[in-house]
Formats: sequence, structure tokens, C-alpha cells
Amino acid sequence: MSLDIKRPSINKTKKKTGFIVKMQLNNNNNNNRSGHNKTNLFFIFFRNYYRWVIWLFLSLYFFTSYFAGDQSSPSTTTTTSLLSNYQTSSSLPSRALIESSAILKPGGLFSGMKIYVYDLPARFNVDWVTASDRCASHLFAAEVAIHRALLSDSSVRTLDPEEADFFFVPVYVSCNFSTSNGFPSLSHARSLISSAVDFLSDSYPFWNRTRGSDHVFVASHDFGACFHAMEDIAIEEGIPEFMKNSIILQTFGVNYKHPCQEAEHVVIPPYIPPESVQRAIDRAPANGRRDIWAFFRGKMEVNPKNISGRFYSKCVRLRILS
Repeated sequence: MSLDIKRPSINKTKKKTGFIVKMQLNNNNNNNRSGHNKTNLFFIFFRNYYRWVIWLFLSLYFFTSYFAGDQSSPSTTTTTSLLSNYQTSSSLPSRALIESSAILKPGGLFSGMKIYVYDLPARFNVDWVTASDRCASHLFAAEVAIHRALLSDSSVRTLDPEEADFFFVPVYVSCNFSTSNGFPSLSHARSLISSAVDFLSDSYPFWNRTRGSDHVFVASHDFGACFHAMEDIAIEEGIPEFMKNSIILQTFGVNYKHPCQEAEHVVIPPYIPPESVQRAIDRAPANGRRDIWAFFRGKMEVNPKNISGRFYSKCVRLRILS
């Protein structure tokens, strides 16, 4: 009998496998470190240059949006142009104040909306324009222009008050020009509008039905429905109680709580007659270098608005000039 003694066989494959596994683990660790470093570099880059990245993104967005809109077909763009009706005389309504047909088309935002325009006695509106043509063309003439626009727009105006969504009250309060400084005097505004509300209450059922919540007024002057050009007095007097349920279209608007906005209101721009814009364009040179880099026009009155240390427009004009 023979006895064979053999050396135990060494499993080289296992060793190699183990080596390969170790190498793979080490390689994965190195990859993780590299990825982590790349992530850190990304965050460092973004932290330092995120403003430029955002600026570049927004610039590209508006740039592409501009050219996309500029290449649209004129047949699909129906927005009323401010300058297209510049030949309209000041006695006619400004079409710039009428909503574009894109908005008024079926299915649009204001589709089917109807407004009843009260036929008030002439002392509340027409008589003021008759007394002064300036009443229909100055900076605060939105009250006149909106009234005329509504009268001429049969798609919005209704002659049947029972089908109206809103009731427009055409009272012109900015047509009483002061003889001392030429600006509108608002001292009569509260009593004039109060008289108009009394007339509506006595002559129609609609004001009393909703306490005026569906009635629309225009207050196209400083501090809106507070009806005073000096802010401290405007705040002290506030909005008349009889108007606080109504909707007020006013040129005054701030993005913080203000006593002169404590009513349902819509901010509208000051009025500029389209024909005056066209005249300015006609006088401007078509080509050539401008000889005026900037122009500032701000009237600063010594009397009567700037007395007692009170400054009109919070002294902004004076500080700009200084």
C-alpha cells in the first residue's frame, strides 16, 4: 500500500477574484471622491456665478420671446394700436381705452360683460367740458375719455340696465381748474359725487339694490378717491363713506396698505391724447443723433402747495433737480 502525500492546491482563482474585488472597491471609492469633488466644484461655481446664470437665462428667454412675437402674422394680432387713431379729434373717445378685440372675442376674459352707462344731468359731466375744452385733453381726462369710449362701444355697453354687470357713473370732478395755479381743484368733488349718488338713489333702483357695489367711478387724480392733492389731508379725510362699496378707477396706486386704496379699485394710467403722441413723433427727426440725453420736467410750486413745509409729490421733483 502506498501513501501519496500531496500539497494542498492553492485556489488562484479566488485570490485573483479577491484582488479584482479589492480593485473594484478601490476604484469605486476613487470615483465617489471624484464625483464628490465635482459636486463641490459645481456648487462653488453656482454660488459665485448664479446671478450671471440667471441673467443669461432671462436674457435668452426675453430675446427669443421678442422675436417669436415679432414674427407673428398681423392677421392674428388684433390689439388696438394707440397711434392708429391719432387723427381722431379730442371730441371723440380714445380707442386706446377700449379693450382689444383679442380680449373681447368669444371666450375672452371679458366676453359677454355688459356695462350700463347712466345718463346723468349735464351738470355732472357735459357742462364741464363745454366750459373748458382742456377738460377732455389734460392729464386727468381719463374720466372723460373712458365715458366716451363706453358710449361708443356697443359690444360692451348695454341700454338695458337689467342685463348689466356693472353701472358706470360719469361724473367729471377734475374739470374744475383753479384760477391761481391752473391745476384741477378738487374741493367740490365730494359734494358733486354725493349729489350724483343721491340722484341715482332717487331715480333708479340699482344703487340701492347693491349699495353701489357694482357701480364704477373714475378718480383720475392725485390720491384717487380721497380727493385731495396733499397726501396728509387726503389720508385724514379718506374715501367718502358712500363710495367705499363701489369700484374706483384711479391713477393712484401703491403696493402697500394706504387709506386712499381702502375700496375696490383698479389702477389706470394718466390720460395722454393719442393725437398729441403722434404730433410728438412727427416732430422727432427720423434719423440723426440726439442732442438731448435726458429731459426732466417737474413743476415745483412755491405757493400754494408747498407752504408750511409740505411738499407736493413728497419732494421727489425738488430732490431730482437738486
